[in-house]
Amino acid sequence: MRITPKQFAQTLYDFTDKKSETEVEKSVGHFAEFIIKDRKLKLADKIIEQFGKVYNQKKGIVEAEVITRKKMDESLAKEVKYFVKEKYGAKEVIINNIIDESVKGGVIIKVEDEVRDGSVRGKLGELKKILAN
Repeated sequence: MRITPKQFAQTLYDFTDKKSETEVEKSVGHFAEFIIKDRKLKLADKIIEQFGKVYNQKKGIVEAEVITRKKMDESLAKEVKYFVKEKYGAKEVIINNIIDESVKGGVIIKVEDEVRDGSVRGKLGELKKILAN
């Protein structure tokens, strides 16, 4: 049976959850020895990526990529955090603000595989579809 990076990440999370810093260091050390011995070191990057996802899910943390024309101000950041918390039931929201000058106004919010297009271009596209019908 082949163990996936997600399964490795879940196991690592289970070994480290609610442990002291010393216990976490030991567990991570043992885990690293295991993946080296089992010749799974090439999966390390994927395991780390999956660990971040597992950790965030267990802790109620949601990462949102927010695309805007210019850097978000504090007010907009608070609105986006509130929206994401309500929509996804998050305890904490981490925002990665991406500046894209092709966005003429508004915001595009990406969470996992879901995209909320609140940009001017997106709204005009919706209007165009409505008018075409």
